[in-house]
Amino acid sequence: MEIWTKIDVNLREKLNPYLAPMRRKRLNGGGNSFTIISNNCWAGHVYRYFGLPYNTPTVGIYFFADDYIRFVSSLHEYLNKDLKMISLKESIHYQEIMSGRHDRSNTPIGRIGDVEIVFLHYKTDDEALTKWNRRKSRMNMDNLIVKMSEMNGCTLEHLKAFDRLPFDKKFVFTTKDYGLDTQIIFKEYMDSESVKNDTSKFRKYVNLENLINGLPFKKNQ
Repeated sequence: MEIWTKIDVNLREKLNPYLAPMRRKRLNGGGNSFTIISNNCWAGHVYRYFGLPYNTPTVGIYFFADDYIRFVSSLHEYLNKDLKMISLKESIHYQEIMSGRHDRSNTPIGRIGDVEIVFLHYKTDDEALTKWNRRKSRMNMDNLIVKMSEMNGCTLEHLKAFDRLPFDKKFVFTTKDYGLDTQIIFKEYMDSESVKNDTSKFRKYVNLENLINGLPFKKNQ
């Protein structure tokens, strides 16, 4: 993470406890009952922004694009299955996970059917499994926000598949204009093959209050 990105995120996290009550007032009916399904850590940043509990299991994790598209394409089916923890060496993504800059040898990996989930910010299998199940129980399936980013092996076919998903509130951060209804171009990465970090500058592109309230939410497009 670039130094200025770290500063931006750290400053926001420090201010969140003080500003969150004011932000919540702009949400319809208090707005504290919504569930974000995200391909990475983005959901956690939004809940902290509003000072709300994690009403989703997709916090502190990430999916590879193939897995994520399968997951959200049959969301109810996968959520009704048990998460099982596997060893990193059992993962079909072992090589990709270990090729990163940091030691990922102790990263918990979960599997639901044919979908794998990388619990990047968890220390143990028990912690990952317990928090996944507890947060899953708090989901509001009647008020879903589904978010993706062009990363972790994402191809144009994945983006098109996401664009076809039947969710009212959905969007995908992309590096360029693909002509998709759900795309939000993350202009900092227009010269890249992927959106390398979507947890810092996203408020430049998304009006969070409008997104949650079901209003037009895209900015600077």
